[in-house]
Amino acid sequence: MARVLVVGSDMQGERALLQRLRSAAALTADAVSTCRDLDECDLLVIRDTPALRNAALRMVRERPRIQFWIEDQLGQLREGEHDNGRVLDDAAIEHALRHMVDSAPVASIDEPCTARGAKAITRALRESLNTRQGHAVLALDGTAQVMIDFVQDQMVVAAGVPAEHLAQDLSDAFESLSLHGISARRYQELAGERTRQPLRPLLWQWGQRPNHWQDLDARLLRHARVKLLRWPDFRVLGRQHDSFRLCSLLLKRACSVDECAALLDVSGDAVRSFVHPAYLCGYAALEAVPQDAAPLRGTPAAGGGTLLARMWRSVRQRSGA
Repeated sequence: MARVLVVGSDMQGERALLQRLRSAAALTADAVSTCRDLDECDLLVIRDTPALRNAALRMVRERPRIQFWIEDQLGQLREGEHDNGRVLDDAAIEHALRHMVDSAPVASIDEPCTARGAKAITRALRESLNTRQGHAVLALDGTAQVMIDFVQDQMVVAAGVPAEHLAQDLSDAFESLSLHGISARRYQELAGERTRQPLRPLLWQWGQRPNHWQDLDARLLRHARVKLLRWPDFRVLGRQHDSFRLCSLLLKRACSVDECAALLDVSGDAVRSFVHPAYLCGYAALEAVPQDAAPLRGTPAAGGGTLLARMWRSVRQRSGA
């Protein structure tokens, strides 16, 4: 993140300048933000007056890492270290800001590890999602990747972590990740002014990756029944018709993968691809099958179709789905 301290402009002028910087560098809003503390900023921009120029020069000489620009009377941005410094075009602005973003210090984590590895992290996430208490950070090799607010059901991607393929990257590194409990104050320090995002959509995308579900699948193969505790966030379901059907069924009664597949006329793989993320998100729980449990009434013979499955197909055909 590039942190900018603007001096000498009103709020409207400050917002316009920030938007100009973001546009010139093609950076998102959370990559360039305002800063109120000179010791924490990366870039100081002032309106061009003699008093402000002299004061700014004294301040940046004591802080050589800070870049200093001047917005002149024509609205042009200039290098501030010298009189009549060169005008900065969009290319120069982009180069400078991207260097600030790329060189921003990563957040190291000193708090004790709460869980490490796929199985322990999954268990810890489910417990905290259920209680909706506390804050945590997912770290890789001691470096923050994602800050989590279980109270607000939100998350923040750490500075310097690419967000485009985050779910896949977390899945790939699942066994190497560690989860650290942190205070609310520490969460705010790490998150800063970065954009808060809903937590469950990230967990759902993460859970849809097929890696690291061997233990869960082993329980499903032993005919453990899946019970949905509540409707998932509709943003995670999108237009996945089979997922809506599974939700409707599993909210009413717990079923094994085979029972879901038979009742809804879907493949076992489709059921498991729903159960994995639902379990990680804390929407679903598993129930062991009693030894004397009778087969689920209404389970069809091989190749047959149930009334429920036929009803779903009829609804989809009428709706053109």
